Amino acid sequence: MIRVVSVLLLTLLLSGCGWLGWFGKSDEQKRLETGSSEPTQVPEHLDQPRFVDAMPIPEVVDYRGLAEQEVELRLPDALSTTFGVDQVVIRRLGDDRWVFLDLPVATIWPQVVLFWEEHHLPVAQLNPRRGTLETEWILGTSGNPDEIYESMTSGSAWEERGMAQQYRFRVRVEPGVRTGSTELYIEQIERPFGGFDPDAEPAWDGQSDNPELEGKMLSVLAYYLGDRMAEGPTVSLLAAGLQESKASLVAEPEGMVLKYKLDFDRAWATVGSALENAKVTVEDLDRTSAIYYVYYSSRHDPNPGFFSRVFGGGEDAEEDVDPGHRFRVQLAPEAEEVRVTVDVESELASNTESLILKERLLKLIKEYST
Repeated sequence: MIRVVSVLLLTLLLSGCGWLGWFGKSDEQKRLETGSSEPTQVPEHLDQPRFVDAMPIPEVVDYRGLAEQEVELRLPDALSTTFGVDQVVIRRLGDDRWVFLDLPVATIWPQVVLFWEEHHLPVAQLNPRRGTLETEWILGTSGNPDEIYESMTSGSAWEERGMAQQYRFRVRVEPGVRTGSTELYIEQIERPFGGFDPDAEPAWDGQSDNPELEGKMLSVLAYYLGDRMAEGPTVSLLAAGLQESKASLVAEPEGMVLKYKLDFDRAWATVGSALENAKVTVEDLDRTSAIYYVYYSSRHDPNPGFFSRVFGGGEDAEEDVDPGHRFRVQLAPEAEEVRVTVDVESELASNTESLILKERLLKLIKEYST
């Protein structure tokens, strides 16, 4: 028995040594280094079978000039953003406001539908694939938002129908800028009770008739979702298709580009917040020209580890650290998107180094965008 175990251990040890390359290169390594073979040529006098390459190798455009150069590779990009944010928060920019939730749409959608059902607010139509929900016309009293909300959920408005109004709400649930997050919007319209065609389609124009009531509904819904999230996730398979983030990195012949599916004001604020969260030094900014002037280096670390903080020398050492190279972060509207590009303003050792640093800065901005 001992002899059998010894033989098995020796076999495993030898196979491991071969895998590590101690006994020379494996067949797999040799094939990878050799590259692809020439396609098989069938003689003309034989039948020519129809051949379809199941795994074609596309032509790679080396616009960065990295061919035959040694480049230090970093770890792969994280599937989700690593820096912490509040899980549920109401945000506002100008006249726009929304609920930010640090959970994917497929998890949030079932809770949004349940909110209207539990508060006895009838739903007219919903589309989980598009992330939209629309209520019926709901009877409520006139007054401040608290009184209106109370009358709609309790049904007390039926006792004073002479002073009643009808309210309708439209909810949009969208993927957020931050990977794996959700943004929730509410639009509200109203009309006097009675005297209207009940089958008439509501006119949604993107603006609420009563912004204060919109804010009330967003607040109540945000608190509700915060409580429900603590009970454990529920996933909607139909809403799982809403995964595309509002921020994406696209490789173009001129270099990497960060694209936001946002209006310009929101994109400008998002980039500024991302630079601040990533601890990138902003030297100056020009809102008219849509430019941030920043300093960034390959040694930049927005989240230094414990030993870096302890043995890094403290504040005195930070003053001696090279701030890095000066970059220009440029925003430019394009159709329904905003393009973000980076240009270096100080000389670097090579064009390749410049391209790599610009890509890393764009990835950092995307990672810290919310």
